[in-house]
Amino acid sequence: MATTVDEPETAKRGKYATLLDPALWTYIDRVNAWYPPGMDLPVDKQRSVYDAMCRAFHAGFPAGVEASDGTVAAGSHAIPIRRYQLAGKAPQAMVVYYHGGGFVLGGLDSHDDICAEICADTGFAVLSADYRLAPEHLHPAAFDDALAVFE
Repeated sequence: MATTVDEPETAKRGKYATLLDPALWTYIDRVNAWYPPGMDLPVDKQRSVYDAMCRAFHAGFPAGVEASDGTVAAGSHAIPIRRYQLAGKAPQAMVVYYHGGGFVLGGLDSHDDICAEICADTGFAVLSADYRLAPEHLHPAAFDDALAVFE
């Protein structure tokens, strides 16, 4: 059964109005309520909004997932990491997860439940990396951290 989108919504959403699933539009609308397109704030304020949005979206951990924090040494600094694993089960593989946020926003907490879900759904261990963010740390700092965690 197809779901229809009413005329005002179609006009507002343009050519994508009927191409995306209604549940995805609900998610997009929820994100835009927190962090509307075109929001022009200093980086520290953007981070506050993004972190608050991620806390509001946080779904918690699926049963059986355990997380532990640590660091990876990288030259003159340590990169915070969080490892997710199913309790009592040896993982067959590991996923290295680099959080979203355009290399400016986010961290271990912003995508915490997503990493736990990946772990629960695959049975793989997940290693989340809290790479250095711009603009405080210029390119290629985030990439260097990502590679150090991967290696």
